[in-house]
Amino acid sequence: MIETNNAEELLRKSEFRMRTLFNSAHDAIFTMNHGTFVDCNEATLRIFQCTRAQIVGQTPYRFSPFMQPDGRLSEDSAMERINAALSGKPQSFEWRHIRYDGTPFDAEVSLNRLDLEGEVMLQAIVRDVSERKRAEAENKRLAMVANTTTNMVVIFDPQSLIEWVNPAFTKVTGYTLSESIGKNIHFLCGPETNASIVSLIDEHIAAGTAFKEIELIKHTKTGKPYWVAIGVQPITDKDGRAIQFIAVETDITERKATQQALLDRNEELVKINAELDRFVYSASHDLRAPLASLLGLIEVARLERDHDAIIQLLELQKKSLLRMDRFIKDIVDHSRNLRLQIEPEEINFERMIQATFEQLQFMENVGRIRKVISIDQKEHFYSSTTRIDILLNNLISNAIKYADLQKRDPFLSVEVTCTQEKATISVVDNGEGIPQDAMPKIFNMFYRASGKGPGSGLGLYIVKEAIEKIGGNIQVSSTYNEGTTFVVTIPNLRKK
Repeated sequence: MIETNNAEELLRKSEFRMRTLFNSAHDAIFTMNHGTFVDCNEATLRIFQCTRAQIVGQTPYRFSPFMQPDGRLSEDSAMERINAALSGKPQSFEWRHIRYDGTPFDAEVSLNRLDLEGEVMLQAIVRDVSERKRAEAENKRLAMVANTTTNMVVIFDPQSLIEWVNPAFTKVTGYTLSESIGKNIHFLCGPETNASIVSLIDEHIAAGTAFKEIELIKHTKTGKPYWVAIGVQPITDKDGRAIQFIAVETDITERKATQQALLDRNEELVKINAELDRFVYSASHDLRAPLASLLGLIEVARLERDHDAIIQLLELQKKSLLRMDRFIKDIVDHSRNLRLQIEPEEINFERMIQATFEQLQFMENVGRIRKVISIDQKEHFYSSTTRIDILLNNLISNAIKYADLQKRDPFLSVEVTCTQEKATISVVDNGEGIPQDAMPKIFNMFYRASGKGPGSGLGLYIVKEAIEKIGGNIQVSSTYNEGTTFVVTIPNLRKK
């Protein structure tokens, strides 16, 4: 009798424990007698939003839409799975349920056969996965956006180590996902990267704060620099601590290039305006001076009766006119250099140098200077004829103009060495030379290092501008009272 009572007590405790587990479960658990609900736990009522009386005695397809997402009728599909479970084949599947008010939700369902004291029943466990499904769908949409966007997307941890990059990142940088994982987010920074900006980014990450539109220069796998605008958003846990960061980087290389081009253009315009101001001032002075001189000489000539004196006055008038002519020629050269496009033509240096000397043969004292010409040109060379003529004319005429005729052997040497890639032109003289304090300024507009001769101060300025237009450079060395050497290097603009 005592043993019977003990057995009953153990059975009651076991049933109590099972009922407690049954009712405290978070998933819906109910039993079915073939196709009808017999019993259910509290979670079932919460998930299906109904009372016990509203669900017990009902069929599973009463709490299902007419049709499942796969296109099958809910009743047909449900009975197929119920019958399979009753035959001893456990079932586990995803199912679209509806709550008592008809609201649909996604669920994971498992069906198992129960044999209880000779009675066959089904145990059904239903887990509401609608939130998980929504999150998965959202993640799928986000992944699709991240994988198809042209912006670079980088996911990294609080230690700034990369966990994931999208295809756009690989396309721009050359680094694949596997190559990038585990690297520090700054691994693409280089010597051109602003260290203070990198420090600012690190401060935001350490604080777990978001930021946007921080511009930084980085380098691709091949070392090519590119600009990005970076925005970072932290992902936080329930306590507000950053557990991940999502960085979106926009390639702004073209935008930065455009900005730089605008800045360069602005600087060029500022330079042009300043030069124009100086030009107007100097031009008015240099044009008015010989005109005033001519007017004065004409008035003197009108009063003069001596033939020799008149000849002398005419000579002075000629010098004033030549000065004006030279100044006007310099203005024309400057205008042509700025205005004309570069159209490469074949250059014959020997012919051009000979033509230059012919143009300058009437300069004062030109016959007293020994000329040395050496030309080594075996290759076809192409450049701007106009600009080559400007530099040869100015450099050679300067050497003649500032020759030191007090020396025993005043000379002028022009040497050209031409290769497939470039031409080097050297103009050397033993003239009066250039003072050291004037050397930094000789290429400035309207600067004259010597008071000798009727120069406008435009010549060397125009020479430098012309050489730079065709991609060359000019170097000068000089010792005062000993002579000057100009070395011009210009590229071969040969036609492809």
